[in-house]
Amino acid sequence: MTEPDAQGPPDPASPIPELSVVVPCYRCAATIGASVGRMRAYLPTVSAEWEIVLVDDGSGDDTADVLETLADGVRVRALCLDRNRGKGAAVAAGMTSARGSCRIFTDADLPYRLETIERCVERVRAGSPAVFGNRRLPGSDERAQTLGRRAASVFVRGFVGILLGRHDVDTQCGLKAFSGPLADVLFPMLRVDGFLFDVELTLLLTRAGIALDFLPVTLVGSDASSVRLIGTGARTLSEAWQLWRGRRRRAEERQALSRFARA
Repeated sequence: MTEPDAQGPPDPASPIPELSVVVPCYRCAATIGASVGRMRAYLPTVSAEWEIVLVDDGSGDDTADVLETLADGVRVRALCLDRNRGKGAAVAAGMTSARGSCRIFTDADLPYRLETIERCVERVRAGSPAVFGNRRLPGSDERAQTLGRRAASVFVRGFVGILLGRHDVDTQCGLKAFSGPLADVLFPMLRVDGFLFDVELTLLLTRAGIALDFLPVTLVGSDASSVRLIGTGARTLSEAWQLWRGRRRRAEERQALSRFARA
């Protein structure tokens, strides 16, 4: 992974956060300020020291400059990839840079109720190494999606079911939490930079025997990421083929992750 440019190291006098919220950003200069404002208003209500890690995925517009103005080196940090690599690369950079013992990533438009963040922290504190939002669980509230998003979900759900041999994982829900130690091992292993990185990390966890904890989510935004399935179709198919070929990962990767599996 290419090292991202950073806003600078965190202030050594600042407390080490328990909670890190990683937000991949792509061409969201006009909207990310409002999202950061919402998080800064909500996170003090969580019983944990916190930080926000914003990662610009080589947007090529004013997004990186806006992130720099939002960063304060204590509560909010900004990273910038040197080129557009994909959401997976941005998330991986943020998750490996984060310091929290609970690390969550979510989309820049904050499509899900922020209260779910505290529930993720509680699950990780209780010993869950990986907590996935799941839009198909009872208690979830999901507004109608566009035809394109439904088509994408059907494609990914079918592919994931074949790849994993299980159909209970909502891999494309844009809210996931991990323990810090697991994140430190897992995210440097990712090879898929784009749309299907969630599928790859799910595959790695499943093959290593790590139990996935699921949470219902409530959709409050558009649930529309910067990914456009038609425009990125060839890349998505390439990533799918890459995952299929690499579904039997190297033994050393499974061994490194297996220590996080529950006995």
